Amino acid sequence: MKIEKSAIFKIGFVIIFILVAGMVFAALAEDLVNRETLSTLDPIFGTWLAARTTLPGDHIFALVTFLGNALIISAATGLIGFWLVKKKNWRKLLLLFSAVAGGALLNLALKNIFQRTRPAIPGAYMAETGFSFPSGHSMISLVFYGVVAYLVLSYVKSKKWKAFIVAGALAICALIGFSRLYLGVHYLTDVLAGWAAGGLWLALCILWDLWQQNSNLRNATS
Repeated sequence: MKIEKSAIFKIGFVIIFILVAGMVFAALAEDLVNRETLSTLDPIFGTWLAARTTLPGDHIFALVTFLGNALIISAATGLIGFWLVKKKNWRKLLLLFSAVAGGALLNLALKNIFQRTRPAIPGAYMAETGFSFPSGHSMISLVFYGVVAYLVLSYVKSKKWKAFIVAGALAICALIGFSRLYLGVHYLTDVLAGWAAGGLWLALCILWDLWQQNSNLRNATS
């Protein structure tokens, strides 16, 4: 009974998170489409931040943003996936690849739906092509580091280590998102929307995994 109550609590929390993340993304998308407050302030914030960057900061955040690079995340996903194959943990393997691949496809779809052009900020360190909303680095890094943290948590019993793992994953995602702003390749709303969409997709994948765990437990005890 204790396990069932714990599962219900986790599922309930994830559902609430899904609803909140969905509302945040919807609000940001509506703001962009209707050209309301936040989206109109994006260029102002970008120009303000670019005027306060430094050369050492440019180099540091160019390295930080690399942690959200598609090649890095793809390679890391492959390595973790290989380890899960060796462990014959097919459920976690499916979760990992569904989260990362699905997140990448969702980001591509959203970019093509909104088709927002990249910022043209004077003094920006970098310039990139392609659509801007939502930020791919912000979205996919949150999905990847989030699902990795979720997988690692299943092997950790210490509450302190669990808190450290979660905080570490959030810190990496926050730094990657900020790096996109610092380098001038995304607007603030791009990054916020990337986090919201990434969190939404990650939570949906985790909800599926929790449901699978609960179903397997019911089958084992029936």
